[in-house]
Amino acid sequence: MNIAIIGTGTMGRLVRDMALQNPGIERVCNIEPALGESLYDVQQPDILIDFSHPDALESICSYTAEKAGRVGVVFATTGFSAEDRKKIRMLAEKAPVIESSNFSYGIHTMKKIISYAVPMLKDCSDIEIIEKHHNQKVDSPSGTALALAACCDPERQREWKYGRSGEEKRRDEIGIHSVRAGTIFGEHTVLFALKDEVIEIRHTAFSKNIFAKGAIEAALWLKGKQPGLYPLEDVFY
Repeated sequence: MNIAIIGTGTMGRLVRDMALQNPGIERVCNIEPALGESLYDVQQPDILIDFSHPDALESICSYTAEKAGRVGVVFATTGFSAEDRKKIRMLAEKAPVIESSNFSYGIHTMKKIISYAVPMLKDCSDIEIIEKHHNQKVDSPSGTALALAACCDPERQREWKYGRSGEEKRRDEIGIHSVRAGTIFGEHTVLFALKDEVIEIRHTAFSKNIFAKGAIEAALWLKGKQPGLYPLEDVFY
């Protein structure tokens, strides 16, 4: 299998290095759209892995749609807007696509645990989400924190409140809080506070390798699939 990695930042380089060691991958290339590099400059890959920036979405969609299902895309970039996600869904009508804000097996297991717990806890607890990342992460809250909030409140029945300040009593809400400090790879905690007791579900990443590994597994799984938007759960479970 041949892959093209979009983005030459920390994650793009890490995915490249891991992909080069995978016996199921024959050719790997990196391109950086921010430097004017284009997918048309390289030999056609089987799968694109996007670890770049939402600004590259338009060119990725245009290139992939032109290939009429011969190229699949693993979107691992965060910070997509609602309009961006609409474009990704439209692309999935023409190409096989996986899009996720987090490619960690542990995070996706955490989401399953939360989805199981929420029906028992949502009416008797306050829910808070705390996410921590390194001081170079630009977007906040993290895409993973928002995905966890969606697990806690899939029908958006509560207000999602991003941080707190001033004097205001807690309402029917989910608090979502971001920490940006040091070199933290990623930590996400979902807290269910009941009367006189608290349940915390937490995931801590000790290396970015887990995200690169998940993205490569998704790419290998996606090769040869029919057009469609596939959930990452199909890869992991």
